[in-house]
Amino acid sequence: MTITVPARPTLFQGLPKVFWLLFSGQLVNRFGGVVLPFLVFYLTGRGYAAAQIAAVVSAYGLGGLGGQPLGGHLADRFGRRATLIGGLLATATCLILIAAAGSLPWLMAAALAMGLAGDVYRPAASALVAETTPPHLRAKAFGLMHWAVNVGTAAAGAVAGLLLAHGFWLLVILDVTTSVAFAVIVAVGIPRGHDKTRAKPARNGYAIAARDRVLLAALIFLLIGLILYAQAAYALPLALAASGLPASLYGLLITVNGAIVVIFQPLFISWLSRLPRLPVLGVSMTVVGAGLALTGVATRPWHYIVTVVLWSIGEIGMAGFEATLIADLTPEGAHGTYQALYGWTTAIARFAGPAVGAVLFQAGMLWWACAATGVLCAVFAVTLMPALARREQAAARPI
Repeated sequence: MTITVPARPTLFQGLPKVFWLLFSGQLVNRFGGVVLPFLVFYLTGRGYAAAQIAAVVSAYGLGGLGGQPLGGHLADRFGRRATLIGGLLATATCLILIAAAGSLPWLMAAALAMGLAGDVYRPAASALVAETTPPHLRAKAFGLMHWAVNVGTAAAGAVAGLLLAHGFWLLVILDVTTSVAFAVIVAVGIPRGHDKTRAKPARNGYAIAARDRVLLAALIFLLIGLILYAQAAYALPLALAASGLPASLYGLLITVNGAIVVIFQPLFISWLSRLPRLPVLGVSMTVVGAGLALTGVATRPWHYIVTVVLWSIGEIGMAGFEATLIADLTPEGAHGTYQALYGWTTAIARFAGPAVGAVLFQAGMLWWACAATGVLCAVFAVTLMPALARREQAAARPI
C-alpha cells in the first residue's frame, strides 16, 4: 500500500477559510484589547485606593477561572459559532458596565462578569481551529493565532496611551467596537453548520476528560512548562530590581521579546510544524529554562538581552504546539471541552507563576530551579511520547 504524504504548503497556504476568519477576528480583537491593561490607571485617576483596585483586579481574575470551563461546555453543547458570538457580545456589554460602574461593588461585579465573559469565546475559537484545520497544519494554525495576539497587542499598546490622554471612554469604545467586529466576522463568515457538534455532549464532557490519563499527563506537562515560562514576566523584574537596574531596561527587554516573536515566528513556524509535537515542546521548554537560568549570572544590560533572545526562541517553539498537542488527543466532538482544559491550565499557571517565582527567588534558588525545570520538561516529553504514539495509532485504526 502506498501512503501519500500531504504536500507541505508555504506559510500562508493550505489553511481553511474559517481559520483566516478567526485569525482576522483575533487580530482585530487584540488590537482593541486596551481597557484591562489600562484599568489600574483609570481607577487610580478616579481616586480608588490600592487595596480597592486590587479587589477589582482579583474579581476579574476569579471570573476568568470560570470562563474557560464554561466556554468549553457551551461550545460542545450549543456549538462553536454560537458560543463565539455570544461570548464576544457579552464581553462588549461587560466593558460598558465597567466604564459605567459608579461604586466599588458595581466595579467588582462588572469585573467578575468581564473575567467570566472574556474567556468564554476562547475554547470555541480553538475548537474551530482544531476541527477545520488538517492535523498536519494544526501547529502552524495555532502558531499563527499566537502571532496575531502578539501583533495585535503590540499595536494596541502603541495606540492606547494616546487615546487614554483624551479619556478612558475612547478606550472603551475601541474595545467594544473590536469585540463586536469579531462577532460580526464570525456571524457573517462562518456557516451555521458549525453549531452542530458531531458527538453527544454527555459522552465528550469533562467527566470523560477526567478519565483520560494521557490528557491529564499532557496537561501536567504543559502546566510545568507554562509556570516556567511565567517567570519571564514575574521573576525577571525582580532580578532587575535586585540588581539596581532601571525599570526602563525591563521595557526594553519586553520590546526585544515582542520583536523577536513578531519577526521570527512566521519564518520558523512552517518548518517547526513539520516536526513531532512533543520533541519540539520538550526542547523549547528546555531552551526557555536555559535562558531564564542565565538571568542569574547576568550583570549588564546586554547580558539580559542575550537571555531574553534565548527564552524568546523557546517561546516561539512552545507557541501553537501546546494547543496542538491537546487537539491531537481530543475525541470527536469534544474540542471545546479539551481546549477549555488547556486554557484553564494557562490560567492556573498565570496565578501560580508569581507565587512560585517569588518563593524561589527569596530562597536564592529560582535560576537553578529554572534550569532543572527545563531539563524536567524534556524528560517529561520523552516519557509521554509512547503514550501519544499509541493514541495516534488507535485514532488511525479503521473503525
